[in-house]
Amino acid sequence: MKQPQTAGHRERASAPSIFGALRLPVLLLVPAAALGTLSRAPGWTRTDLRLDEMVQTVRTPWLTVIARGLDLAFSTMAAICLIALLAAVLIAVGRGRTAVVTASVIAAGWGANSIFKAVVARPRPPLDHQLVLQYGHDSYPSGHVSITVSMVMALGVLAYGSRWFRPVVIVGVVLVTAQALARLYLGVHYPSDVIGSLLVAPAGALTVIALWRRCLARSPGDGQEHSAATEGSR
Repeated sequence: MKQPQTAGHRERASAPSIFGALRLPVLLLVPAAALGTLSRAPGWTRTDLRLDEMVQTVRTPWLTVIARGLDLAFSTMAAICLIALLAAVLIAVGRGRTAVVTASVIAAGWGANSIFKAVVARPRPPLDHQLVLQYGHDSYPSGHVSITVSMVMALGVLAYGSRWFRPVVIVGVVLVTAQALARLYLGVHYPSDVIGSLLVAPAGALTVIALWRRCLARSPGDGQEHSAATEGSR
């Protein structure tokens, strides 16, 4: 008699090979590396700065408040606190493995961004363009945008398969777009920097997601927890 397939069995059956799963992260990292190399060229930087100045022509007091708010809300310390809070809530409701994966998705996107920052070492825009003081001197890619993207992707993983997935995606797209524009508006990043983050952060986050799927394919317990969590959020 044929046994019915559970959600965990379906997850294991649909899991791609490790090389296939990592194809998309690699495809994102290659143009990110090329863009990082180009961003060091003086001519490229001059063009980037002109685009920055176009965005900065619309500066108003209320837009500045919004941009500063996004800067503060996704600063390093604020991000660490948000990750810790999210993980604590998940652990409290009995989703310990999910808490680890969620924190890992954010850390991977953020960490990949930090590696690119150190390697590319692109200076920030001139100080006379900046409205806020930034502690780091490396501009490419944008740390704030990478944190925002990584958090949105982690929340998307949590909401996947539930009625909350679509709202998370919509709000996430708006939030990431606002953060990207805010970095240019505040004069602390070039357009290339935010584009780089939109490539690097997803690559890091997708790597963890791909590895998680491989673990689900090998461990029935993890698959059952994921399925139960998804069903409970519907």
